[in-house]
Amino acid sequence: MAKILIVDDKKENREVLLNFFRFFGRKAPIEIDEAASGKEAVEKASTSKPDLILMDVNMETTYAGLDATKEIKTKYGKDIKIWAVTSQAMKGYEDEDSDEAKCLAAGCDKYISKPFDQKKMLFEISDQLDIPIPDRVRETFNE
Repeated sequence: MAKILIVDDKKENREVLLNFFRFFGRKAPIEIDEAASGKEAVEKASTSKPDLILMDVNMETTYAGLDATKEIKTKYGKDIKIWAVTSQAMKGYEDEDSDEAKCLAAGCDKYISKPFDQKKMLFEISDQLDIPIPDRVRETFNE
């Protein structure tokens, strides 16, 4: 059973990701939990030990998700995969790093900008967590 933690302070954004996981089907070996803040994400990571965390970056504070990422990676190990799923998509300029570079430097294993490419994310999660994609869904995405 793959454990996934969706972290976003906006309920509607968490619902988009919850609905996304329906692509894997009702019988998919997935257990999903939610957190509405960086602090809650750290607490839930300590108890549920998720295999994948989909982390929003801009929550209570501008970089709350990155602070939570650093804390989770430090306290609970680098084995927990954390993907930044964020609308922050500034390119780097002058002496400022891009948002993607900031996410990766904080310990995120992947950077995904919103709105995300469903097909790409579906296949990446399937590969990462070894979760099969139903044939009907594969056909929908022409794979």
